[in-house]
Amino acid sequence: MDDQKDILSPAFKANIDHVLENLLAGLRPPPDMTISQWAEKYRILAGTASSEPGRWSNARTPYLVEIMDELSPQSSATDVVFMKGSQIGGTEVLINTALYYIKHCPSPIGMFQTTEQTAKRFLKQRVNPAITAMGMDDLFYGDEMYIKEFPGGVLTTGWSNSPSNFRSAPFAISLCDEISEYPKDCGGQGDPCELARRRTTNFPRRKLFWNSTPGIEGECRITEMFEHGDQRHYQVPCPHCGVLHKWEWANIVWDCDAEGRNLPYTVRMKCPHCGEEYGEYHKTELMALGQWVAENPDGEYPSFGINALYSPLGWYSWEDAVKDFLKAKGDVNKMKSFTNNVLGQAWSLEDGKVVDPNGLMSRCEGYEAEVPDGTVVLTAGADVQDDRIEVEVIGWGRGLENWGITKKILIGNPSEQAVWDALDSVLFAAYENSLGESLYVAASLIDSGGHHTDDVYRYTAKRERRNVFACVGKAGLARPLVTRPQKTKKSLVYNASIVNVGVDIAKDQLYDWLSIERPGPGYCHFPARPEEYNQEYFAQLTAEKRYKKWVRGVLVWAYKKIRQRNEALDIRNYARGALNITGIDVDKFAAEGRKFLRNPNAPAKHKSGMKLISKGVNL
Repeated sequence: MDDQKDILSPAFKANIDHVLENLLAGLRPPPDMTISQWAEKYRILAGTASSEPGRWSNARTPYLVEIMDELSPQSSATDVVFMKGSQIGGTEVLINTALYYIKHCPSPIGMFQTTEQTAKRFLKQRVNPAITAMGMDDLFYGDEMYIKEFPGGVLTTGWSNSPSNFRSAPFAISLCDEISEYPKDCGGQGDPCELARRRTTNFPRRKLFWNSTPGIEGECRITEMFEHGDQRHYQVPCPHCGVLHKWEWANIVWDCDAEGRNLPYTVRMKCPHCGEEYGEYHKTELMALGQWVAENPDGEYPSFGINALYSPLGWYSWEDAVKDFLKAKGDVNKMKSFTNNVLGQAWSLEDGKVVDPNGLMSRCEGYEAEVPDGTVVLTAGADVQDDRIEVEVIGWGRGLENWGITKKILIGNPSEQAVWDALDSVLFAAYENSLGESLYVAASLIDSGGHHTDDVYRYTAKRERRNVFACVGKAGLARPLVTRPQKTKKSLVYNASIVNVGVDIAKDQLYDWLSIERPGPGYCHFPARPEEYNQEYFAQLTAEKRYKKWVRGVLVWAYKKIRQRNEALDIRNYARGALNITGIDVDKFAAEGRKFLRNPNAPAKHKSGMKLISKGVNL
């Protein structure tokens, strides 16, 4: 009789059901409802675990729908990655997925937290209240805290630093939370994420959900997984022009009062396409119209990235984000938290400095003259686009303290002469200081790497005697700032020379300068000229982020765009490279009270046209 009781015990019956479930899994069609549809119809949020108890609404967090659908059995995806800021709802996606598979596709399910303490808190505060609110308590039997058996499956909660959690049983569904905090090695058994993956290999319809806020750049699991995926970002239409765009920190703007005090309540979003601004009250309607856009369509699996700016109204506001940013400035630990939890980005170990475009704009000052008195030489950089040329003239002084002199956007087709004539009027103009002296641009570099290479060569070939050269940016920290002008096979057709600009070393130097807050060596001055030096200019100037990556086993610095347009950054770097082309010792000029006053319209008679500092060594 005892043997018969054992055979009929719930645990034994569950094991039999589990075996049958696996045998039939490949034959059974998926249920009609996806996870998002099931959640909309059945999910109840517990009052003890949610600030908004009651029925789940997909309209509240529309960006979660596609993620849940990729986790559904109807999707062919195996891995689903969610890199996010806080206050977004990623944990609820995990819970919805577990409850759905318990109800519709009974399976062995594993949920993994960082430590036993977080696992215990997760069960007590999130999972158990959700089960109770759904009236599902009667489904489970057994009295173990971390193992909940149910007909056809088992729900196991584990933690990343315990190898036994990954050895205990196979899982068809593996739900891994906050993986950026997992240890690199799990009790000598290897990477806990890889251990979790191995437990799912025997299931044809396995699902692995990787959910986390980012950690430290270069060693952040969720960032690495996201980048191997198709890199989907949630984009919403602009209420003015209708063009889809991401909500990014670079497009957040706010006002200051007459004394320069920040006014967070004035926060709004600026459309990167049309430049119009709109308030947060548009958030709900715009998110409902949003869609996930893959930036790496050939990625290995669906990967989703979103920041806390998408947090629904009533959760975490844009005003809160501005306040948190202002509190974090100057404090490395607070800024790390802001970057991870608000921006949804990995924190760079570079030096703890984040360049604030709004802070730079607030530094704009009135010059005593068109060219401030500390300037001894002018250089220029230009970027050629399909419908315009953008150019900036920079003044340089002692210790490479620098001044923005003018920033022009010259509208016109670079295949036509008119826009080049307009560029002449910038590069060969006289710029006066307070003494009435006329300074001229000593050297200029023009980017030839776009669609108008031939047009650039035609222009520069006739002006090299005036130190106007075509250039191309070259990445790599081992590269010099500039190379000597040299002919290439293509440029030789036009008798033009090319200068290579080491853009990484130029960016390194510029970003260090932008963090200097008092006038002196390296300090960047900007004129109070809003028609040229405006919010768009400063957003472009800070449009790239430095991060660490592994290259052939070595951790190196690299740069990536955090917004689409970065022309202001490029032309600043070209103007910096042009300074080395002049061969002028700026400190010596300043000490002797000299300035570059030669009019380029009357070029000197010389053979080489310049004295170039060898190997691009900084002045």
